[in-house]
Amino acid sequence: MKDLEFPQPVTVLVGLGFVRSVTNVYDAFSCLREVPAEQQDEVHEAAVDACRDAMSGKCPAEEACDVFIAYARRRHILVEDHLAIQGTAAAELTAA
Repeated sequence: MKDLEFPQPVTVLVGLGFVRSVTNVYDAFSCLREVPAEQQDEVHEAAVDACRDAMSGKCPAEEACDVFIAYARRRHILVEDHLAIQGTAAAELTAA
């Protein structure tokens, strides 16, 4: 399973401010399978396909991770972006 690990965990919002750390292809696939049908689009489908390809050895986990991150960015659920903003604001308050 080590070959299906993401280079770094990807943190996403899963609802009402709750976060989920996605560390590998299986986690990403599970997270994507929980998305309601009305919220699934072509980017969601691409992410699911990338996870399936990685699980079957057709592509590396890093590629599936990149596609999952693109999906999370498009859905505005990627926490990394929010934390960077919060970290900058906290640093500015500390410096003041």
